[in-house]
Amino acid sequence: MRVTQSLKTMRYAVILLLGLAAMATSKALYDPVKSYVTVLNQKNWEGQVAKNRAKGITIVHFYKDTDGVSKNVVGQYENFAKENKGMFRMDAIDCNDFESLCTKEKVDKYPTFRIYPPFPAPTQDYEDTQIDFDKLKKLALKFVTSRVIEITQNNFDTFINENPGKPKVILFSDKKGVPAIYKALSSHFDKTLLFGLIRDSEQGIVSKYKVKSYPAVFLINNKDAKPQKYDGTDFSYQAIFDFINIYSETFVFRTGNEEVKSSASKPWLNEKVPQLTSDSADDICLKKEGALCVIYIVKDNASKDSTATDKLYQTGQSFASKISRGINFYFMWLDATAESTFAQMFGVAAEDLPKVVILNPGKRKRYLVHEKSISEQDISATLDKILGGDAKFTNIKGNNLAALVSKYPESK
Repeated sequence: MRVTQSLKTMRYAVILLLGLAAMATSKALYDPVKSYVTVLNQKNWEGQVAKNRAKGITIVHFYKDTDGVSKNVVGQYENFAKENKGMFRMDAIDCNDFESLCTKEKVDKYPTFRIYPPFPAPTQDYEDTQIDFDKLKKLALKFVTSRVIEITQNNFDTFINENPGKPKVILFSDKKGVPAIYKALSSHFDKTLLFGLIRDSEQGIVSKYKVKSYPAVFLINNKDAKPQKYDGTDFSYQAIFDFINIYSETFVFRTGNEEVKSSASKPWLNEKVPQLTSDSADDICLKKEGALCVIYIVKDNASKDSTATDKLYQTGQSFASKISRGINFYFMWLDATAESTFAQMFGVAAEDLPKVVILNPGKRKRYLVHEKSISEQDISATLDKILGGDAKFTNIKGNNLAALVSKYPESK
């Protein structure tokens, strides 16, 4: 009897020790206090994941401590969460402890890294057997909506002057594409701020803002206020977010929950040398104060020479810093076949095309035909004569511009 009781006591002791050992080995992989990764459970799932899908992107690491992989990638995921703080929400859940929740989410493979994008996009799992966090980030970025507007000399004034109650953020960049963090910021502040990107090739605007190195970020509260430059060296999402966040809260005159938009995103305002059509005319030159329209007239669309338009663009950049007496030059091209009546105002024969004409669309409507070659040097010489008051313009008959009839094609 005593032997039997002793054996039972030993058995209970062994079971207790095994239970304690199991508890010790099933310790959570992420520290709920110190980690950049949020530890999920039944109580916080709704707020951390489900509700965040109204606008944000959540990445969840589903794991079991026995899956043979998760323990080895904890450090990498921690670094990933730290580097991308704010851009994504990074979470993790122990499916040993919360098996019912993982089952509800139909997770049956461990580890699983799942992306929960904004509704109505479906969730997406990272499928590779080797966890590459650069690839995971690239996958998540597919769900970031960009509201960034490409800014050129053509649409700069529109971008700055429109929506006076909305601060503007400008990024100067010497890289191709749009940085992921800038796309994400534009999406986050979609109801309060406007985001523009200016390439280093836009030398006129670069000179205006005295940009010497890239990237450079500026905040503009209104068109008359001095732009505020971000002076930090950390260009992470969180650092830029902190810099601009105060403006979205302090200076914005809230007008509702709709996304704030700018007509600076019109396709013709994003072209370096846009086409002059009935759609684009007023925006790119005809209704701009103090504007002179530098028009590259070609026989038809097929005759347009990209080398010539590049020369016009470069001329425009060099003249952006020379503007005086309220005169601004805007550069565009005209299809003389589609706009035959408008082209005929300038008295240029079809066989003499292509030609460059400078049009003054103001109260006294006048034009000047550039007679020399279509080169940056010769066009610049003509524009210099205009600025110097030495150029002779011809009055347009009846002081009325012919109507433009063609529609603007899709931006390329």
